[in-house]
Amino acid sequence: MSTQGSSNESEHDPQLQELRKILFGKDNQHITQALRQNARAIVSEVFSEAFKDRQDKDGSVKKVMAPLVDKSVEYSVSNRKEQFVGYLYPIVGSVVRKSVTAFLTEFIERTNQLLENSLTIKGLTWRFQARQAGIPYATYIASQTFNYRVEQVFLIHRETGLLLNTLAYNQQSSGDADLISSMLTAINDFVSDSFRPNKDGHEQGLDIVKTDDFTLVLKAGPSAILVAAVTGNMPQKVANQLQQTIEEIHTLYDPQLREFKGDASAFADCDQQLADCLVSELKDSEKGKESKPWMAWIILLFIAIGAGYYSYKLWQIQSYVHQISSINQEAGIMLVRAQRNGIKDISIDVLRDPDAEEVNNWLAEKNIPQEMVRLTEKPYLSLEEPIMQSRLSKVLVQFPSLTLVNNSISGELDHQQYFDLRNRVQQLPGMLDSESLLGQISVTNPLTLQMDDVENIQTLIDLKISQFNGASIEFASNSTQLTPEAQDGIGTVAKIGKTLLSLAKQTELEMSFIVIGASDAKGTRSYNEVLSIKRAQTVKNALQMRGIPADKLNAVGIGIIDVPAAGNGARKVLFNVIKTHATQP
Repeated sequence: MSTQGSSNESEHDPQLQELRKILFGKDNQHITQALRQNARAIVSEVFSEAFKDRQDKDGSVKKVMAPLVDKSVEYSVSNRKEQFVGYLYPIVGSVVRKSVTAFLTEFIERTNQLLENSLTIKGLTWRFQARQAGIPYATYIASQTFNYRVEQVFLIHRETGLLLNTLAYNQQSSGDADLISSMLTAINDFVSDSFRPNKDGHEQGLDIVKTDDFTLVLKAGPSAILVAAVTGNMPQKVANQLQQTIEEIHTLYDPQLREFKGDASAFADCDQQLADCLVSELKDSEKGKESKPWMAWIILLFIAIGAGYYSYKLWQIQSYVHQISSINQEAGIMLVRAQRNGIKDISIDVLRDPDAEEVNNWLAEKNIPQEMVRLTEKPYLSLEEPIMQSRLSKVLVQFPSLTLVNNSISGELDHQQYFDLRNRVQQLPGMLDSESLLGQISVTNPLTLQMDDVENIQTLIDLKISQFNGASIEFASNSTQLTPEAQDGIGTVAKIGKTLLSLAKQTELEMSFIVIGASDAKGTRSYNEVLSIKRAQTVKNALQMRGIPADKLNAVGIGIIDVPAAGNGARKVLFNVIKTHATQP
C-alpha cells in the first residue's frame, strides 16, 4: 500500500514535473523533435519487419493496402495508358486464355447447377416444397444445400441508422439494404429504450432477430453496427467473425465514424473487411458429391447441333442465291433482285421475255428446290439474238418450204404466202430490216397479181430489185469461162430479171439491167480492163440465151477492184437495175 501511495505522490510532485519539462521539454517536444529528425532512418530499418509482423498478427495490412493499391492502379491506368499497355502486353494472351477457360468452366458448372435445381426431380420437389413453405425458391435451395450461409452483411451508422456499406453473397439481393438498415436501427432503439441498463451499466442491445427467411445477427460497436443475414444453423464462429470485423472497422475508420455527416463514400473501401463475414458451410452430402455437369454438356451439345444445322442451311441457301445470280446469262431473262429470307426461302424478282425459258424449268435444271423460291416475274421484250431467232422459228413453222440459216431465210413461196410472211415478220418486236432477211426467198406465180394490188406489186418489185442487185457471178483467175456454179447463178439472175420485166409492165415502169465486169489486181491495168469487159459480155450473152431481151442488157467493164480485203472475190460480175417510168405516147 505504501508503494502505491508513494507512486501517486511522485506523479503530482511539482518539482518532479518541473524536472520533466527541463529534460523532455514542454509536451515532450525535445523527444519529438529528436525522433522527427531521425524518423526516416529509424522507420526504414523496421518498416518491412513491422508490416510483416502486423500482417502475421491479424492480417489487417492486406485489407488496408488492397483499397490503396486499387486506387493507385486505377489512377495509373487513367493517366498512363500507353505505359500500362506495354507492361501488360506480354501476359495479355495467357491471361485472356485463362480467363476464357475459367469463364467456360464456371458457366458450365453454373448451368449444370441451375439445371439440376430446376429440371431434375429433386429440383421440382424443392420448388413444390418451397411453395408449400411460402418461402423463395433460392432461400429453400440454400437451406437444403448449406448448413449455414451468410447471405448479406450490413454496416450501419449507430447514431443515424444510415447504411454505410453492404456486401451480399448474391449481388441481386442487395436492393432493399437501406430499408433493412433503417428497420434494424429502429428495432435496436426500441429494445434499448424498453429495458433497463444491465449490471455493468451498459445499454441492452438486440443481438439476434429471427425471421421466416433469415437469422439476423447484430454486433454493435461504439459508432457502428454490423448486421449479418444468415440462413441455416449459425455456429458461434460466425458471431466471433462479426465481432472481429466490427472491431477492425472501428480501428481503421474511427475518425470517419466519429465525424460522419451522412456521406458514406469514405466506407466504400471496407469491402475487404465485410467479405470476411460472408462465410458458409456445405452439408456433408453436398461436400462429398462430385459435380458432373452432364446436363450442361447435353444442353451444349444440342446448342452445337443447332448451330451446325443453322450454319449448313445458311451455306446451302447462300449457294442457291449464288446459282440464281447466274440466270442473267440466259437469253431473255433479267434478274432484278435475289434476296435470302433467313434460312428458309429466297425471294427473286425477274423480267422474262415470253419466248425465254421458263424460270421454274431453269430452277429444276439447277436442282434448286422450287418450294424455297418466292418468284415474282414480270414480262418484257428482249432483243437478244437467240430470242429473235426463236420468234422467227415460231413464224416459220407455218411455212415448211423455208429454212433459217445465219439470219437469212431461203426457199420458195407464192406471192400470197410471201406477203403473209412479210407482215408477220414486220410485226415481230425488234425486227428492223425485214427486207434483207427475206431477200433470198423466191416468189412464184407473180403474174396472177391484179392491177388493184399496186402496193403489193411495188413491194414485190423492190424485193426483186434487191435480189437482182445482190447477185454476183464468180470467175476463175485470168478466165472468162462460166463454171457450173456460175451457170446456176446466171439462171437465178435471169429468172429474177424476167419477173421484174413482167411486173414493170403492170406498173408502167421501164426496167433495164447493167452487167458489170471486174477483175483482181493481178496483171496490168489495161489487160484487166479488157478482161472485165469480156466477163461482162459473157454473162450478158448467157442472160440473152435465157430470155432477157438484148435491149434490156448493158455490159460494162470497170477493170481492177483494188480492195485488198476482197481477194479472189474481185474476179466477178455484178448487177444493177435501172428503173424509170414509162414515157406516155
